Amino acid sequence: MQPGTIVTYFDKDKITCGVCLEPKGDKWHLLSEHNRTLNLSSSRIIHRYEKKLNLQSSKGELLKQLKERILQEEHLKKSLDTEELWQLLYDEGERFDLQSLAEFAFGSHPTSEQVVATLRALFEDKIHFKFKDGAFTIHPPHQVQQILMKLHRDAEREKELEEGSTWLRKKWDGIPVEDPPRKDHYLALLRELAIFGLDSPECAQGKQLFKRAQLDHPDTAFKLLVKMGEIQEDENLLIHRYGIPTQWTPQAVRESEKLYQDFNVQSLSIGKKRTDLTALPLFSIDSETTRDIDDALSIEMTGTSCQVGIHIADVAAHIAPGSHLDKEAAERTVSLYLPEGIISMLPPLLSEDALSLVDGQSRLAISIIIHFDHSYAVTEYAIFPSVIKVRHRYTYTQSDEQIEHDTNLSYLLQLTQHLRAQRLKAGALLLPIPELTIKVSDTGAIRVSRRERETPSEVIVSELMILTNWLCATFLHEQGIPLVYRNQQEPRETVEGAGKDDLFLNYRQRRMLNRMTLSTTPGSHSSLGLKPYSTFTSPIRRYLDLIAQRQLRSVLLEERKPYSEEELKQMIVDAEINQTKINLLQEQRRNYWLFKYLEGKVGESFTALVLRKLLHRSELLIIDYLLETSIPSSPADSLSPGTTITVKLEHVDPRRGLIRVVPVR
Repeated sequence: MQPGTIVTYFDKDKITCGVCLEPKGDKWHLLSEHNRTLNLSSSRIIHRYEKKLNLQSSKGELLKQLKERILQEEHLKKSLDTEELWQLLYDEGERFDLQSLAEFAFGSHPTSEQVVATLRALFEDKIHFKFKDGAFTIHPPHQVQQILMKLHRDAEREKELEEGSTWLRKKWDGIPVEDPPRKDHYLALLRELAIFGLDSPECAQGKQLFKRAQLDHPDTAFKLLVKMGEIQEDENLLIHRYGIPTQWTPQAVRESEKLYQDFNVQSLSIGKKRTDLTALPLFSIDSETTRDIDDALSIEMTGTSCQVGIHIADVAAHIAPGSHLDKEAAERTVSLYLPEGIISMLPPLLSEDALSLVDGQSRLAISIIIHFDHSYAVTEYAIFPSVIKVRHRYTYTQSDEQIEHDTNLSYLLQLTQHLRAQRLKAGALLLPIPELTIKVSDTGAIRVSRRERETPSEVIVSELMILTNWLCATFLHEQGIPLVYRNQQEPRETVEGAGKDDLFLNYRQRRMLNRMTLSTTPGSHSSLGLKPYSTFTSPIRRYLDLIAQRQLRSVLLEERKPYSEEELKQMIVDAEINQTKINLLQEQRRNYWLFKYLEGKVGESFTALVLRKLLHRSELLIIDYLLETSIPSSPADSLSPGTTITVKLEHVDPRRGLIRVVPVR
């Protein structure tokens, strides 16, 4: 190759024209069309022109002549139909050199400009031809179809990105904009991203949209949906993240309506195996807001002894195994109590009416009548199906006010205090930690209240339910009926002084407790001091209680075979999976509303209890709100577990679950 020769080569995958200035060993010193000088290996040259340029010309003139040739090639390129050329050649072979292709396109003895025009046209085609190692490969028809489909998808994706990002940006800025044809698609994408965040399978597409729209806020998807009025500022997206059902299927709705209608027209048949207790003066004790009442009490004094009845709504008499209602109750596992409301395990038509122990209404029940002697010892008990009628409903507050004046309530308090003392002697752990209650009204007003300890009426109900659960579990165990037991191993460590009114010691002891486990094998429940233990007393609210009630009925009424141990084991697996999600939801949602409440207290100071000191952090409990957090610390800090410090609330982010406090020095 001589100086002045025009050459074509690839520079970063772009066809480039240049003129050779002088040799440089095994390379050539070139002036490119972009007015750059470079040393180029001969192997990189694709085509050499026949004509040469006069190197005596100025650089400007050389560049001008290069540009003229490029313009000629571009003009020739436009006249070349690459698809027509492909149709002519794809049956002739798979690989052609550039010279041969130029001859097919422009006839024999093509000029250099025609050769390079062929190169430019075929290289830009990408659909029918592929350039590799100095020659072109012909794509077969099926591959051409695949490439065309991909290009179509890419074009659609680009159109979608441009259309979507423009729409989202204007929505973010509050600029009026016409909704795009794919509005529903973009909204569905935003919901996915708002619910699942980085875990969303649509995360990559969302990032592209937001990047194109120049939106980089951490909660972009959520905030966009709020701006568009698709969701509320306090929307509970966790419900969707954890897959918690909030609506009933049409089949379950029809079943509940049929049950309700039949229940209202039928007379509750007593039968040979169901005892009529409607004459007993039953009463219920619940919170003011409770509507799903599944337990009631009765008491009959006979001289120095007493007969106490615990009566549990017979939900299993109405909800058939395998029914749509049953399957949906199993999926929900429990009634979910959130600050903003309840997601019930059974439809409210049943849980708050037909199956609930509404005062003045006859209901089917499972009754446990327990006889106590003068020293509050259990002398005997009986479990049987019944028909009951609650005569009076107490709230906890009303019951507490009556205890001093009501002989029956007074006796029950003394009895249950004795039962609790017996459990404590048996190793039960009672950790009096205050309870924080968070309620949100329909208007969004947040009420946070703190309750220091159980009230007398709460002790009555709690202890009688614990006793009932233990007696029923013992009864079924003795009958050899499989059951889901609740077991808890002894604490990993016993904290001396825990169990009294010492918040630090009680929190420390609670951290040492082993997790409660579900099993078909009976074991000890260390916190309650009982063995065996299961739960029967909330069949409206807990699915495993409904299952336990069915096992109990299989003995009492012999209406169906009990569940097998293998069936119960599968129920345990399903219940534990669901319960994990429910626990996370309840904790995160509770913290959301608490943090929302605390947003109005940023800048205020609070007393915090030092729970634990780590190498670089100290764990704290903000006492007023029983809220655990942490602050940076060093080994030199004088923060001792069990002491209190004053902290200032600096920042709260309810949506992201973040809180920051700093010590007040």
